[in-house]
Amino acid sequence: MSASINDIELLAQLRDGNLAAFQYVYDTYRHWLYVTAYSMLKDEIEAQELSQDLFIDFWHKDVGSKIDFNSSAELKNFLYISIRNRCLNKLAKDATRIKRLKEITLPETYTIQHSRLENNELKDQLETAIKKLPERQSLAFRLAYQENKTRKEIAAVMQTSEETVKKQVASALRTLRASLKKMLS
Repeated sequence: MSASINDIELLAQLRDGNLAAFQYVYDTYRHWLYVTAYSMLKDEIEAQELSQDLFIDFWHKDVGSKIDFNSSAELKNFLYISIRNRCLNKLAKDATRIKRLKEITLPETYTIQHSRLENNELKDQLETAIKKLPERQSLAFRLAYQENKTRKEIAAVMQTSEETVKKQVASALRTLRASLKKMLS
């Protein structure tokens, strides 16, 4: 693709699914998007993955009739907003995971297990306790803590409200803490 291509030609070629036009956009903006993502995430690998995923999604979902840009400035703005939103979503998901890990408190009498056998026993005890939970609480807990899904994602899977998910996870945590405390004492 020539460097002298104008906005109208570029956007028309993108609408037509022209791979060379996409390659031109990729080559032009990939480093800038990476730097933007890195400035927000402070993680090279995550920044690289998010910027690459953006281009993959852009090619598969947005190319063709969905492109409604009138200038390269609008395209650049779209790419910036897209990477910013992906970074914000990543940061929010990470914050949710960290918060959930902090919510899991172990009994004061708990000691760190040093052998694989002891760790497996603890996993088995936890699994036994989870299986005793009501079905909806068990599902909400597994999605939240084992699959690291957000309340919104869990609500969509379970076809319920985020508030209901919050209550089910909280109830599951209370029950599991009590069960594990009994098992470990």
